Formats: sequence, C-alpha cells, structure tokens
Amino acid sequence: MTIMNLIKYCLIALLVYFIICNVIIFIYAKQKPAANADTLVVLGSQVVGTPAQVPPTLQNRLDTAFDYLQSNPNTKVVVCGGQGSDESATEASVMADYLVKKGIDSSRVHLEDRSRRTAQQFVYANQVLPLGKTVVVTNDFHILRSIMLAKRSGINDISGLSAPIAYNNFDKYYAMIREPLALLNSWLFDHPLDYVDN
Repeated sequence: MTIMNLIKYCLIALLVYFIICNVIIFIYAKQKPAANADTLVVLGSQVVGTPAQVPPTLQNRLDTAFDYLQSNPNTKVVVCGGQGSDESATEASVMADYLVKKGIDSSRVHLEDRSRRTAQQFVYANQVLPLGKTVVVTNDFHILRSIMLAKRSGINDISGLSAPIAYNNFDKYYAMIREPLALLNSWLFDHPLDYVDN
C-alpha cells in the first residue's frame, strides 16, 4: 500500500467517524428530560464584553432552563462556569443574573464558579449542593458528552435537556467539527473525579 493510499483511507475513515458521531450526537440530543428534577445544571459557556454579556449560544441554554424552571417550581438550578482570562466576570455570575432578571427567584439559583472545563462542572456543582435527580441543560451538540461526564462524576440519575442551535448560527457548524474530537478526547482522557479535592 502506497503512502497516498494510506492517507486516502485514513481521511475516509476520519470522514466516516465525523458523520457517524454527529448522527449519534444529534439523535441523543432529542431525549426528553425527567420532570420534577431536584436540580437543573446549566453548563457554562464563554461570556463576552465588559460588562460581561450572555452570547446567543449561552442565551439558548438559559432560556431553555428558564422554561423548565417555570414548569417545575420545586427544582433548584446550579449555573456553572468560572472566569477565563478573556472574560470580565465568571460565567456563573452572568448566567445567574440573567435568570434572576427573567424572574427566577434568587433563592433557587446556586453558583458553581470555579470550573474551567466541562469535566469539572458536575463535580464542583455537586459540591455546591447535592444534585440528586438531575437534568443537565446544554446545547444539542453537547448533551452526549455532558451526560457521559456526569455519569463519570458519580451522577447517575441524570437526563438531558437540549437547547438547540439553529442552522443559521455558525456555532452549529463549528460544533459539528469540534464536538466529535472533544467527545473522543473526553472519552479517553477526562476523569472528573480527579477534581473532587480541588
């Protein structure tokens, strides 16, 4: 087999992986969340500007979370995300402010403001308050990996609530390239319980 043929077969295998992985990711995102969860966990995403604002992709997550919280008044919510070097506030603080301004009582909103990666968010959220029966809110492309990491964090009573991204949003196409790689990386290397004592 020539080098060119080897490269060709590798590229074909990579393309097949991306196609299959994206199909599985978007099928998995269609699951229904459990009703009356103890806790809704909203995963963080980069906030922008000074003062920090919620960008459209994160707003999708928060609006989806708001609808669930309105329909399930006994559910608490943990908003997740620390402060990156290019952010003017923690993601969690900006997300909490958004939900409270929309009408969610502040006593229901809890902040996990230390995490820098998805693999940390469930571990740290579970340290903020015992999560119990949990629904995770994130964008559609992120549900499969998030639930995998939640289960690795010891949270087994979990379901996903997808905040879909429209096809006219560039983030959708970026995710189709990034998420299959991130899923493989998380499956191989992310072990959230390593963060328990951090």
